[in-house]
Formats: sequence, structure tokens, C-alpha cells
Amino acid sequence: MKATMRKELKIGLILIALFNLVNLFTNNLFPEVPALHFILGGLAGLAFCETIIGILPETTYTKLKKLKKNL
Repeated sequence: MKATMRKELKIGLILIALFNLVNLFTNNLFPEVPALHFILGGLAGLAFCETIIGILPETTYTKLKKLKKNL
């Protein structure tokens, strides 16, 4: 098993950090803006998906990549 992180995991962790940072500042400045909550929810969902893809076992990861390539 490789000791390096996949790029999807790195992107997911960066997006989680970005979500937390933006959420921290916007909760105090704009507490009730529905569009902002929608955007932050999308960012959190994307971060979650990237993180899950990044921690998949190697066999499942290669199957997913082949499926994506065939689409």
C-alpha cells in the first residue's frame, strides 16, 4: 500500500478546511442568507464525496476510475 495520499483526498481535505473557514466567518456576518447556506451545503457535499473517493481501497478505486473513463 502506498503511503502517499490520493489527489481526491487532498482536495477533499482542502474543501473541508475551506468550508469550515467560510462557515466560521459567514455565520457572524450573514446569519440568514439561504443562498449562502445552499452554496455551503454544496461545498460540504463535494468535500465529503472527494474524501470518500480518496479513502477507497485500491481495487474499488480502480473500478471507479474505469467506470468514469467508460462514461
